[in-house]
Amino acid sequence: VTSRLSVMHMTQQPVWNAALGVWEGDRAAGAAPPHPLWIFGYGSLCWRADFAAAESFVGRAYGWSRFFAQRSMDHRGTPDMPGLVATMVRDADLTCLGLRDSDAPPSSTTGMCYHVDDVDASAVLDALDFREKGGYTREIIEVFPLGLASHGRAPVRALLYTGTPENPNFSAESIKNLDSAAAIIARAHGPSGPNTEYLFELEKFLQSVDADDKHVAMLCQRTRQLLHASAV
Repeated sequence: VTSRLSVMHMTQQPVWNAALGVWEGDRAAGAAPPHPLWIFGYGSLCWRADFAAAESFVGRAYGWSRFFAQRSMDHRGTPDMPGLVATMVRDADLTCLGLRDSDAPPSSTTGMCYHVDDVDASAVLDALDFREKGGYTREIIEVFPLGLASHGRAPVRALLYTGTPENPNFSAESIKNLDSAAAIIARAHGPSGPNTEYLFELEKFLQSVDADDKHVAMLCQRTRQLLHASAV
């Protein structure tokens, strides 16, 4: 499995700092950004972009699924107690991992797509590369506008930060075992705040744009059950 995945995503990666759970140099790895610069957010970028965007729209990427399968030691957890945050995983990778049937219809992920002006691009990329240093890699994907934004608008090539299955913080077990993932999220807390905030704010965003995500919905349900049980 590892060799097949590596062939699909082979890029020159920086050195991994296992103690801190981040790439050395504190920067994400991977592809050069597209021009004009569009960025696709599917996790915290849906509700906390923290950068100036010239325009934005709700969009969808096909052939990818969103999972809470990326350990977080620098934002929603610590090296001693990692949290779990979202990543997007290619359908082909999920099949290689035995987590998806090869004949299943294409997956899709709904998120926010942001256009960044050229004058702001360098600063925004620097900030995002630092923000996503915990194992993420740049990819270029096609994003299709949804709703009113889709009228007369073509899909755009957008920059995606993904925690691929090869990165050391990826956790396939968290996809397989939602109870274990919920237990991690319920207790984890990092420099950016509690892990539960990340999960529940993403849930609010998805509800606000009427987007169905069964993985997020089930994870929210199980996390709330654990929080309720611990409060009794």
